[in-house]
Amino acid sequence: MRPPNPPTSLVRRSLLLLTLTALVASCAPAISPLYRDYEYDGAEQPAAKAEGLALRHALEEAGWTVVPGPSGNVLATEPRTFREWGLYRTEVELEVAPVAGPYVRVLIHPYRRFFTGGRSKIPYLKRGLARAVLEPLTDALDAAGLVYAGTMEQRDKAAGAR
Repeated sequence: MRPPNPPTSLVRRSLLLLTLTALVASCAPAISPLYRDYEYDGAEQPAAKAEGLALRHALEEAGWTVVPGPSGNVLATEPRTFREWGLYRTEVELEVAPVAGPYVRVLIHPYRRFFTGGRSKIPYLKRGLARAVLEPLTDALDAAGLVYAGTMEQRDKAAGAR
């Protein structure tokens, strides 16, 4: 004796749920945190004043205009426009700060500036914007003796901690 077939409505609902799940998952943006860490590549970390000058030079080499930061050891930049979409444009500001040991953290502050003058923070970095902001900066920091160390999550994965 054969088991009874499942009701057609149950099969249809299951297929619909599976299709919707796949559709939603495929539409999710590739996002990443709003910071990147760099570390000195084996060479000794320079003194604080020399480090500040090297970081300032690297930012200027990458096309950023350096302005005074919120504290003495933090460098900030003026906003730069990366995309214009008619209703708004995407602007990015950077802050560069030394953190524990041989690390330097680059904080990325992306905003949407609307044609009305309003501004809203973008809570994540899409892949294209991250590439446009970070590729020239990474090259300039590499020339200054800093190598890309990634985000905390990337370093944890590489170390097998997660």
